[in-house]
Parts: sequence; structure tokens; C-alpha cells
Amino acid sequence: MNNELTPQQERLAIEIASALDDMDSIQAHRRYVLVYSEAILRKVLMRSLSVPADQIRKTRGALFTSLLRSYAGQARH
Repeated sequence: MNNELTPQQERLAIEIASALDDMDSIQAHRRYVLVYSEAILRKVLMRSLSVPADQIRKTRGALFTSLLRSYAGQARH
């Protein structure tokens, strides 16, 4: 797998990190765009953003990562 991001992938990683107020984790989001399709990432992002702030235990970024891992695990079965 090529670890070089295209400009579109870089924009997507920044868009996701920004939407989640998670720029400190930009490297993780860059990895995600290399592994997961844009459709999956956008679906998980929308789900993460739809959860009310008072229902998030840690951060919205952590919720996104948890949902992404859960979705990816389900997709394998």
C-alpha cells in the first residue's frame, strides 16, 4: 500500500479532523483515509456528529475512532 496521500485524501483527513475538533489526531485521520473508503468515513463521521455532546464519554474524535473500528469489524463478517 502506498502511504502517500493524494491531495483529495489529505483534504478529507483535514475535513474529518476539523469537523471532529480533533486536529491533534490528524496523523490518525491520514491513516484512516488510506485504509477506509470515503463513503465509510463519511458515514461514520455523520454518525459521530449526530451524537449529542452530553452523550459522549470522551471526545468526538474518540467516538469516531470507536465507531469506525466497530463498523470495520462488522464489514469483515
